[in-house]
Amino acid sequence: MKRRIIEINQDKCNGCGACAAACHEGAIAMVNGKAQLMRDDYCDGLGDCLPTCPTGAISFVEREAAAYDEQAVLENKQKRMQKEGMTLHHGCVGMQLKTFACGCIRCSISGVLNEECVGQRSIFRYRNRADRFRDI
Repeated sequence: MKRRIIEINQDKCNGCGACAAACHEGAIAMVNGKAQLMRDDYCDGLGDCLPTCPTGAISFVEREAAAYDEQAVLENKQKRMQKEGMTLHHGCVGMQLKTFACGCIRCSISGVLNEECVGQRSIFRYRNRADRFRDI
């Protein structure tokens, strides 16, 4: 299928790795000191990597490429995170943010908010961005 996908100019690439770090899908990796698109089906074509490249080595092209495979990307993320001893949270993004909002040791270790946690009160304090600095 013909679609928009990134292309990395190896001559311009300075090997800083910023694009690989910015690629949330894991489509870019460093090979022999240069960034390389490893899998077409991991590239969503949104270009989070483009603004991070200091040399402008990354650009969009329209070419024949495998379709973006979100399921494969999620499975790859899960494998990478398991290697690092972490888990990939599923479900509502808002609930994921609440999980990290407390910051106390007990909640951080368990990965969930404890009902009796004092820090939990601060999670529900801010209903939206406008209320961020107002104490309810």
